[in-house]
Amino acid sequence: MDTKMSGCRRTSDFRETFRKGTPETPSLAKTLCTCNKRRLRNMALSVFPVWRIMKKYAWKTDLLADLICGLTVGIMQLPQGMAYAMLAEMPPVVGLYMSFFPVLIYFFFGTSKHISMGTVAVVSLLTGSVVARFYNATSGATANGMGNLTIAGNESLGLFESPSEGIGTGEDGGLPVETKLGIAMSLSLLVGLTQIIMGVLRMGFVTTYMSDPLIAGFTTGTAIHVGTSQVKYIFGLKIPRTDGMFQVIKTYMYIFESIHKTNITTLVTSIICIIILYLVKEHINTRFKDRLKIPVPIELCVVIAGTLASYYGNFHETYGVKVVGYIPKGLPQPSVPNFHGAGSYITDIPIIAIISFAQSVSLAALLAKQHKYTIDSNQELIAYGAGNVVGSFFSCYPFAASVSRSSVQNSAGGKTQVASLFSAFMVLVVILWLGPLFEALPNCVLSAIIVVALRSLIKQLLELPKVWRTSRYDCWIWLVTFTVTTVLHVDYGLLFGLVFSFFTVVLRTQVAKPTRLEKVAEHNLYKDPKYYIKTSSHNTIKAMGYQYPIYYANGDLFTREVYRLASIKPDALRKQIRRASQLSTISRTSSAVSMSDKVQTSHSDLVIPHIKREDSVISLNGQLPIGDPTHIYPVAFEYPLTHIIIDFTTVAFVDSVGCKVLKALIQDYDTVNVSVWMSGIPDDIWNIFEATEIIPKYEENIYLTLDDAIQAAKETLDRRSSTIGVNGALNKVSIM
Repeated sequence: MDTKMSGCRRTSDFRETFRKGTPETPSLAKTLCTCNKRRLRNMALSVFPVWRIMKKYAWKTDLLADLICGLTVGIMQLPQGMAYAMLAEMPPVVGLYMSFFPVLIYFFFGTSKHISMGTVAVVSLLTGSVVARFYNATSGATANGMGNLTIAGNESLGLFESPSEGIGTGEDGGLPVETKLGIAMSLSLLVGLTQIIMGVLRMGFVTTYMSDPLIAGFTTGTAIHVGTSQVKYIFGLKIPRTDGMFQVIKTYMYIFESIHKTNITTLVTSIICIIILYLVKEHINTRFKDRLKIPVPIELCVVIAGTLASYYGNFHETYGVKVVGYIPKGLPQPSVPNFHGAGSYITDIPIIAIISFAQSVSLAALLAKQHKYTIDSNQELIAYGAGNVVGSFFSCYPFAASVSRSSVQNSAGGKTQVASLFSAFMVLVVILWLGPLFEALPNCVLSAIIVVALRSLIKQLLELPKVWRTSRYDCWIWLVTFTVTTVLHVDYGLLFGLVFSFFTVVLRTQVAKPTRLEKVAEHNLYKDPKYYIKTSSHNTIKAMGYQYPIYYANGDLFTREVYRLASIKPDALRKQIRRASQLSTISRTSSAVSMSDKVQTSHSDLVIPHIKREDSVISLNGQLPIGDPTHIYPVAFEYPLTHIIIDFTTVAFVDSVGCKVLKALIQDYDTVNVSVWMSGIPDDIWNIFEATEIIPKYEENIYLTLDDAIQAAKETLDRRSSTIGVNGALNKVSIM
């Protein structure tokens, strides 16, 4: 009876009946050259999403909400901007610039309604790491040339020149402030251009390769670096900034060497600020967030209180407490960055570009999902890039979205990025008129703000047991990324984390094993009998499933596991058959000699008892036969395996090596009269099979579903007129 007529559907028949023709895809040239009014309008809306957002803006209700939210976020921008600028080895006022210029640019180009852009700890740390690279004499000379050129050409020196103290210099390596700014501005421009190029090339998908465990391990390791960098300010120590591998270890070595030089006033001030910040943030803002319309702006309160205490207590002159110092009034004059010394940090550019994008877009996607709208990751790249490019002309370094400020903007009831306009306006007021009021602010107060802000990142360590229980692979990714980031360097942490993540993907496919599939009673489902009850199967038909790709890295493993599940390895069976055949030949030759008990053959030293039986059958039930000359004349091998059916429903892909593995498997089992069939082949894998000539050769053995294949195999066995054993039809190889 033909399987097609009996209802067992072959995939080729199904495709011939229902498969559509391949749709025509317009050429790239045609797509790019097509220009009409609708296309231009869509392009304009895509590049400037603000028009689409503002078109639906509810002025009567949303404006007031955005005003309150914007002022709340602006209050946070002031202390955080100045604090994180210190982390980047920049003057505190640079943090205020970054809370203004990039925020305005993102308003026009961004697609998220709720994220707050500006300074963040991770990007500030990476920028500071780049700047610290120029603290040695050789790099510093190169960087000094860059800074001097920038200032001479744009007359921006006055912005950072105290009337009484002249040009400021950094305490680490004597690097002038304008030189540091030159490095940061060039870095911002290059990072921005990189992000714009990535956005134009539609590379917003790159963050999909950065898993949540990798991001968590990396950010936690970075938090250790950030906290370590602030210890010297909290203790009031003067130690050099370290860079390169083992940065954390080297820093703590310097700290312990200089711990006896601790400034007690600075330490006490830091402890008081940390305690106040922690208590208010953790036990008031967090515990009563449902009752508070806006969180208590404790950072700004601490900054104001610290400034007043320092000013009236004369902390700097009396106790030697390091303060912010001169803060210029007004906006910085635009200046063009140049790239002297850029070769020293060329590898940091893509790292900073990707990390800032990954942190920002993941936060934007989370808030967009919460408020039921979508973002465009490619347009986000362009928005971040445009903000960095414009900011690079106004003394800014690379920026990103802040988790804490975005959370406040969301919880304070912000509706759109109009809230960012109000926060930027508030920062502008400080830049133009109020900046000098913070000149007496102790640096240790800003460090206390940074340290307390890291508590959410450090808390990720507590999630490690849960990650271990969920997936040990993810836990190892977390640990490797965190360890390398903390012990070696931030840059190496991301690189090692990505490489190790890819390694675990390959490892999972190499340790994956096919599973036996049996039909669940009363359901047309096939499951692994190890985990499901009431399953049944035919005794000579082995169905198998595989949930991973079949490709070059796991082809040999896949073959070995099929042999294991089938209980019959063709090569071993063929060897036993040949051995039995040789022994049978010897036995027939020796039987011509008349002996009552034993016969010594002339061909070998084997002693074979005379066998008077006409037939001897070796039945294999998952065990390979052992050649025993006393029981093999004549011989017939019987084994309970006629069909192997591999279900491809859950196979992700098959490459050219995988196709060769499958063809070799089919041909190998064919030599011992076992049929290898396939079912549930997806269209993509079907196309590959057609290209590698599997379809033309084995088309009749490929079925639409696993159930179709098993039913067809049963019908084939029913038509056989060969030996029927107790357990059903058995394969038999006779040797006479």
